[in-house]
Amino acid sequence: MKRTLLAALFLLPIMCGARAQDLDHEQVVKNAFIAALPTIIENYNDERQCQMYAYWYELTDVDGDNTPELALADYDLQYYSIFKYSNGEVKQIPVQPLNDENWRPVFYMVNDLKNLVYDNDPDITLRHRPIFAHDININANKFTASSDVWGYVNPDKFGIYDCMFFKPHIGTVKLVRANETPHNVQLTWSLTDATFTRKMFRGYASTQATPIVVPHAYLDTHNPLQFSRWLQGEEIRHPSPDIKTLISNVYGGRAIHDAQWVASCELGGRDYYNVVFEPEDGFILYAFVCVGEGEVQSVKNEWFEVEQDSKTIVETGETLDDIFFHGPQIMAIVGTPVGLELYVRWNSMEGIHYSIWREMGNEWITILDDYQYLIAF
Repeated sequence: MKRTLLAALFLLPIMCGARAQDLDHEQVVKNAFIAALPTIIENYNDERQCQMYAYWYELTDVDGDNTPELALADYDLQYYSIFKYSNGEVKQIPVQPLNDENWRPVFYMVNDLKNLVYDNDPDITLRHRPIFAHDININANKFTASSDVWGYVNPDKFGIYDCMFFKPHIGTVKLVRANETPHNVQLTWSLTDATFTRKMFRGYASTQATPIVVPHAYLDTHNPLQFSRWLQGEEIRHPSPDIKTLISNVYGGRAIHDAQWVASCELGGRDYYNVVFEPEDGFILYAFVCVGEGEVQSVKNEWFEVEQDSKTIVETGETLDDIFFHGPQIMAIVGTPVGLELYVRWNSMEGIHYSIWREMGNEWITILDDYQYLIAF
């Protein structure tokens, strides 16, 4: 796969790690793995078919030196590689038996093992802790987010969130309400220019949009891009037979059940698709696929187990076509020095996720995942 370097939009230095003297040794090692993750993933995926791309990781001390190594594996745990941090460098080491198999999806490598402490966070995006405004009223110019969804943010930082973007549109906001209870916090912003709602959300109803609120410093290194996307209710657009063949080939000839267009971004000539493959070996593979310059540029895979008594029904009771319900709705495409980022809203079985996906080589990795639980029992 040919890699398109959209990150070249910015010619800025990249901070890959916090000051080592401020961290304990274990955190230094974890941060080193996080900083090296794009290269690790790209090397791991090289020459592998897409269904064998990196999916799981674990940190485990394989050589008994009281320092964890990073093991990376595909979804089936058939292929894995081990990486070690030593003398300030991350290097691949020979595969050896693993003592612990506490596998977790790769995105936790970025999301869980880091201290979200704003300016000191080594990640160029997480240090600003973007907040998805998930409860909005465009006509009233009110945009609200709850800590039930976005988790902890230092109350001392509430006041620095002064910008909001949706698609390529950026507006200045002010915090107009902060309702704090023993159980949660609700923050509500308004655009300082109320008339800008007409431009920012043109063609979108309040239920169709989730803007993102950030400190203005975020925009020094992040560039929201123009793109077009499919909206619920519009006619479903399918890729051409040539595009479907292209996608099937990089997945080793795996048969496609159906594929649907999600969005297009003129920069780099990229088109995004949701793809559901025919069941194989008791699993249905769903893929979010980016195609550009006549090649598959990057993918994000997920597997659904098939019911034992059926070849086409997922264990949740859903059909193959129902899987499209869980596909991403893209709210923003952002160029950064460390890779393209997608800000997406997607449906799980019991609620809505608000996620940031970053393109690392030929794979999309979740770096932030907020969750709105909707079903009460």
